[in-house]
Amino acid sequence: MVAIMDTAETHHAWRAALADGDPYRVEQLLRRDPRLVLFGYAWSGTGEAAERAELRGLLLPGGRGDVPFAADSPWGIPADADFADALEHVWAPVADNCPGFLAALRAEVLGLALIAMEDTYLLGYLYLTGRTGGLPRDLRDLPPYTGANALAVLWGTAPTRLGPTDVVPLLEEPLPAGVRDLAAVHSSITSFDVDFELCLDRFSTTLRASTLADHEGEDPDDYAETEDFTRALNGEFDRWVQFCTCGSACEAYFLDMADRDPHDIPRVTLANMDGTSERPGAPFWTWFDQSVPSLLFFV
Repeated sequence: MVAIMDTAETHHAWRAALADGDPYRVEQLLRRDPRLVLFGYAWSGTGEAAERAELRGLLLPGGRGDVPFAADSPWGIPADADFADALEHVWAPVADNCPGFLAALRAEVLGLALIAMEDTYLLGYLYLTGRTGGLPRDLRDLPPYTGANALAVLWGTAPTRLGPTDVVPLLEEPLPAGVRDLAAVHSSITSFDVDFELCLDRFSTTLRASTLADHEGEDPDDYAETEDFTRALNGEFDRWVQFCTCGSACEAYFLDMADRDPHDIPRVTLANMDGTSERPGAPFWTWFDQSVPSLLFFV
C-alpha cells in the first residue's frame, strides 16, 4: 500500500521528483492520481489496479530522468524520441486540424508518462493547473504550490479499436470523420483536477434523455414552450449525443448528429447554466482547437 500524503505534501513530492528526474518517484505519485484510481476501479473493480500500475516511459524537457517508451505502446513513439519529438509524434495525425490545441500542449505540458495498467496503456500529460506565471525552462525551477500551481495529469487512453464500419450505440452509425480521426489518437481524454472528460468511442446519453432525467416529476405546465424541458418532451435533442463534460466550467458538449458541416462531421452544441446553444453548432475541429485548451489549461 502507498503512504497517504496530504495535498501540500503531494505537490512538494511532485516538484522534488521532477527536479531530480526520478522515474521511481514519478511512478509512485502517478499511482496516487485520482483519475488513475478511477480507471482501475472501472477496469478491475478494485483500487489495487492503480497500485500495480507500471511506468513504461517518461520524457521530460531537458531529458533528465528520461525512460525510453516501451516499443509496444499503441502510439508507436520511437525509443530515441525526446519529449518534444514524442508530443509531435502522438498528435501528428491531426496536427493540421488543431494547431491551437497543439500550441497549448507545447506551452503547458511538463512531461509525458507512459503507464501500463491491467494490460492497457495510458499516456499521461503532466501540467500545472491554476498556473500563476510562466513556465520555467528548467523543472528545478517550478513555481511553488500555493493552492495554485497544482501538478495535474491529463490522461489519454489508447486509440479506439472501432473500425470505420462499426456502428456505435446512440450514434446509430460508425464514428463520423473528425471524431474518428481524433479517436485514433486517444479514445478518451480526462483530467480529474478540472473535472474534464471527453469520450470519443463510448456514448451514454443524449441531451433529451439527460434533460428529462433532470426534470423527472416536474409539471410541464410550469415551463414555457421555448425552455429545454418542454422541447425535450416534444422530441427535440434526441440526436444530440453527449461526448464531453467539464465540471469546473459547468458545461456539457454534444455531437448534433442531425447538424453536419460540409465534411459530414457533426457540429458541437453546448448546454450550461445559461441554457442550450442553438443551431448551427460549432464545427467540430473549431470547437476542439479553440475551446478545449481553455477548458483544460484556462488559456
